[in-house]
Amino acid sequence: MTDDVVLLSIDGGVASITLNRPAYANAMSLEVMEALLRAIRDAEADPDCHVAVLRGAGRVFCGGGDLGDLARTANDAKLQQRMVTALQDGMFALASSRLVVIAAVGGAAAGAGLGLVLNADIVLASTRASFHGAYLAIGLTPDAGVSYLLPLAIGAKRASAMVLTGKPASAADALAWGLVAEVVEPDALDARVDVLAAALAGGPTQVLGPTKKLLGASALAAYRAHLDAEAVSITGYATHPDTQRRIQAMIERASKAGT
Repeated sequence: MTDDVVLLSIDGGVASITLNRPAYANAMSLEVMEALLRAIRDAEADPDCHVAVLRGAGRVFCGGGDLGDLARTANDAKLQQRMVTALQDGMFALASSRLVVIAAVGGAAAGAGLGLVLNADIVLASTRASFHGAYLAIGLTPDAGVSYLLPLAIGAKRASAMVLTGKPASAADALAWGLVAEVVEPDALDARVDVLAAALAGGPTQVLGPTKKLLGASALAAYRAHLDAEAVSITGYATHPDTQRRIQAMIERASKAGT
């Protein structure tokens, strides 16, 4: 399957899922969110597929939510609900999938992009990668499972500091904190990920999904409930005047930077 904003190909038991909006930092628009969910489900529907590799086209893994869509939610409740539902469903689909999900992070992962990283099973990063809890800058509470999974991944104090101050974590930080499994040079990332994916897909695939399920079984029910709580919170603040002012200011800065 090929989609303009999310690309999917399956070969040798490995699904390659690529966010394909490099000119927009692979921002998670509604279109991307819904296409990502379709890609996950399509990959799962292939009985010979056991591993999924998640990448971002270009230099940024995923810059977070699409600011244009976020701005429009102030006057479009249906869009807001569709965005929240598609994002949370996509994240839970990754976490609960029978597929082993590998995130190949070659650049910045911010906001919902950090959520994608956290919902993967194994994360490999390049030395150029960085990780941002970039919610407060636009007046929003976390989504994409970040408020649940980040404290589990790096500890409550580090997670609080990262999200509340907005200070990014470097690839070296992420490795030291246990957020990523391995850091390699940028030009070696794709090859290293491909080797890992092929090794997993060439192993005892009958137990990959069941093992993943056992590892996460105790958390999945609570995680689904927490995703719902995140959705209620972010929906409540998306229309706040200060939030909309911050979003518009960031859109204007991005527009000026691009001219």
